[in-house]
Amino acid sequence: MRLRFKLNHLYQGQNAPFLHAVDAGLFRQAGLEVEFVEGFSSSQVSRALLAGDAEIGFGDVTNVLEGAIRSGEAPIRALMPIYVRSPCSLGYHRRAVPLALEDIDGAVLCGPDGDTSARLLPLLLARNGLGDVRYGFRVVAPAERDRMVAAREVLAATCFDATLKFAMRMRGHDSSDIEFLYFADHGLDVYSSALLCLSSVLEARPGLATTLSRVVRTAWQACAADPDLGVRAVIARAPALDPGIVREQLEWVLANQVFCPTQAPFRFLRDDRRWHDTLHVAQFGATGSWELGPETAALADGILGPASD
Repeated sequence: MRLRFKLNHLYQGQNAPFLHAVDAGLFRQAGLEVEFVEGFSSSQVSRALLAGDAEIGFGDVTNVLEGAIRSGEAPIRALMPIYVRSPCSLGYHRRAVPLALEDIDGAVLCGPDGDTSARLLPLLLARNGLGDVRYGFRVVAPAERDRMVAAREVLAATCFDATLKFAMRMRGHDSSDIEFLYFADHGLDVYSSALLCLSSVLEARPGLATTLSRVVRTAWQACAADPDLGVRAVIARAPALDPGIVREQLEWVLANQVFCPTQAPFRFLRDDRRWHDTLHVAQFGATGSWELGPETAALADGILGPASD
C-alpha cells in the first residue's frame, strides 16, 4: 500500500524519526510504501489531506477538531499524539523582565501564513481575559520571520519553539538569547502535533491504524535512544543542513514535547485536563464559544477512534 506522508515542516530534526522509519524499513516491513511531502506548518497538514495531496501526516490536533466541529464530519483521524506538550509560543529576545501577554498590546508580531500559534493566540488572550488586546501581525515567509526577529523589527514571532530557535541558526542568525512565552504556561496546555490519517484510508484497510501507530512509536523510541539515526535520515535528504543543528533540534523536541515527565508519550488521555482543554480550544475556534456543543464529544470520539485507547 502506497501512502503519501505530509510533514509538518521541511526535512528537519523535529520530524527526523518519521524519515528514520522509512530508512530502517519499518514501513516496508508492514507492507507500506511511504513517500514524504514537505510542509511548513502543522496547521496546514489537515488541509493537504483533505485536498488529496496526502493520506497521512504529522499535523495539529486542534485544527482537525476545529474543522470537524465546523463541518459536522470527521474525515481525518488522529491516531496518536507525538507532541504531548504544546510547542506553541511567542519567541522573543531575552529581556530584563520576561514577556507577558499584556505586553503585546499595541505591539507588532509576525509569523508565517497558517501558523498554528498565530491561529491560537486570540484564543489564548481570550482565555486570560485579554480579549481586548490589539496587536499588529505581519504574515511573512519563514525566512523573513527569522530575519525580522533577528533584526528586532517585531516584539515577538508566533512559532513552535524548536522551529524558530533552530531555523534562525540554520539561516545564519544568532538565536542564543531567544526565549519563549509558552501557551501551555498560560492556560492552553493542549495536545499539539499528532499522527493523522484519512478516515477513508483506515476504513479501506482494517488494522492500518494500529500498524501506523506501532511503526511511528518504534521510530521515535529508536531516535530517542540514538539521535544519530534521525540525523542521518535528515541529512540523506537535505545534505546542506548542519548535522549538529539537526541533532540539537531533534533532542529538543524529544525532551520538551515528546517524552515529558507530566504524561506518558503517544497516548491521548481522554479524561485528563489536556484533552478537555483541547476540545474547548477547538470549540472556541470553530464557534467563538468555550462551551462544548452536544455533538463535540461524539465527533471527538470519531476522530480519536479505537487506536488511541
